Amino acid sequence: MFTYNTQIFLHHTDAAGRLFFANQFYLIYEAKEKFFDAMGLVIIDMLNHPVLTFPLVHAESDYKAMLAAGDKISISVGIEKLGATSVTFAYTIMKGDVLAGTAKTVSVCVDKKTQTKCPLPAEWRQKFQAHLI
Repeated sequence: MFTYNTQIFLHHTDAAGRLFFANQFYLIYEAKEKFFDAMGLVIIDMLNHPVLTFPLVHAESDYKAMLAAGDKISISVGIEKLGATSVTFAYTIMKGDVLAGTAKTVSVCVDKKTQTKCPLPAEWRQKFQAHLI
């Protein structure tokens, strides 16, 4: 699994000083972009692909421990499932040895013209395959 180290900043928190729930998705998506960079997949290039797009179609998360401003965290990202047209990403958020959260997202390869799902490009599939957990 790929691991991204970061921290919780004040702007990630709510009035109670805890991680605001929506910002957990912000943090995992940031880790996902770094994961793509490490695989040699540039998200901007994927978004600007002339034929395909790769939208997020499902997201879920669980909060296991409180996170507050200043907390150092690590977010591990891996591929849980690789389908013909979709990829399920799994995330684990740790604060030291404490499990602080888990999440999953699913993205689907879509033909821009027809707006229907289509097979993942071979290059993407190969890179995703190497990171199955």
